Amino acid sequence: MKTIKKIICLFIVFFTGITISNASTQTFDRQQLNNYGVNKKWNINSNNLSNVLNTYKVDASEKIYDYSDILTDEEEKELYDKINKFISKTNIDMVLVSVDLPYYSDKTNEDFAADFYDYNDFGIDFKNYSGVLLLRNTYEKDPYFNIYTFGDAQLYFSYNRLERTLDYIYSDFHSGYYYDGIDTFINRMTSYYNSGIPNEMKGYKVNEDGYLYKIYRVPFIPVILISGIITLISTLIMVHKNKMVFTAKKATEYLDKSTINYTNKQDNFITSHTSSYVMSSSSGGSGGGSSHSSGGSSGVGHSSGGGRHG
Repeated sequence: MKTIKKIICLFIVFFTGITISNASTQTFDRQQLNNYGVNKKWNINSNNLSNVLNTYKVDASEKIYDYSDILTDEEEKELYDKINKFISKTNIDMVLVSVDLPYYSDKTNEDFAADFYDYNDFGIDFKNYSGVLLLRNTYEKDPYFNIYTFGDAQLYFSYNRLERTLDYIYSDFHSGYYYDGIDTFINRMTSYYNSGIPNEMKGYKVNEDGYLYKIYRVPFIPVILISGIITLISTLIMVHKNKMVFTAKKATEYLDKSTINYTNKQDNFITSHTSSYVMSSSSGGSGGGSSHSSGGSSGVGHSSGGGRHG
């Protein structure tokens, strides 16, 4: 079926000059849409407008955007059903993207993925626009794939979990067995969600701009116990010292005449020095392991695995 669509597209392009990036994915002209089709709260300005206009505007309900044509129609349908089950269970969006994008650094892939997620309606129905995006760049000179997380998905899918998932699907992606690799990806994400937030991420939250930040909690019980122990020890020491002191009957008994030597002394003030310490955390924060929030052109935070070439 996709082969027929390709032939039709080539026919249209040859005789009309219209460029169609992929027959199975509908794209829209952002110039014709209100706020360029960005329905999230992000501020569109001169710094990111070009990124917005260069980002595909798609129907966020499709979930699979196979610009490189790595899946059959039947495979897309089966994976689409699994993705929707994942979304219904977790309240976390899931997006699959394949694209043939020339690049010279991994950041180009990250920027593409972040913009694609931020400037479309992914996660718009969920807290902090939560979602996970799997990108496969089929660029012939340097194929690449990585997983990007947004909103509260950053808490469930830590760097360590993303790294393990990338390792699990590497063989399938490298060999071109994309259905198997994506199926494994969905299963792993579901399993990790069922396991709950990992220990290394339990001290973190996500702010309204999508960045991870550390929660600082005072360990009240240990502090109280330690304070009580110190107070008890100090009291016992003072009581013990007090019992060793004998009361003097005369004032002169308080003096040790052999050690008294009166001299003229002056107390001159020279200088003073005060040390201060400030605890702070950056807006981006940092997660367990190597997890961290990075900002895209929208100014919104996201996290990712280390990525794989091949």
